[in-house]
Amino acid sequence: MSGTFGHRLRRFRQERKMTMEQLAEAVGVSKSYIWALENNPEQRVQRTSATVMNSLAKALGVNLLDLMGEAPPEALGDDANPEDIMFFRSYMDLAGEDKETYRQMLELFRKQKDK
Repeated sequence: MSGTFGHRLRRFRQERKMTMEQLAEAVGVSKSYIWALENNPEQRVQRTSATVMNSLAKALGVNLLDLMGEAPPEALGDDANPEDIMFFRSYMDLAGEDKETYRQMLELFRKQKDK
């Protein structure tokens, strides 16, 4: 995923139509802390605890790897969009029977589309 941590954090927050205040409340930090993460992440992220990072990811409904900007899985390629990467990572975290349910649902959608 491209961009700095601050850009990703802001993008995820805005995509969810959350204010800095709402995110701060959900995570248990101050609005100024969120502001610093979005606008001065180089200094702030280094001192941010794993608990806060996990809370940010949970509040935003994203995987920690997506929030941190880890490269997408090779199978998706470098040009995969962020939503596909998040979906793939979420899918990979599912239990086996849940994955099978998703595959069956996808097949039903494909059949409906082909009609």
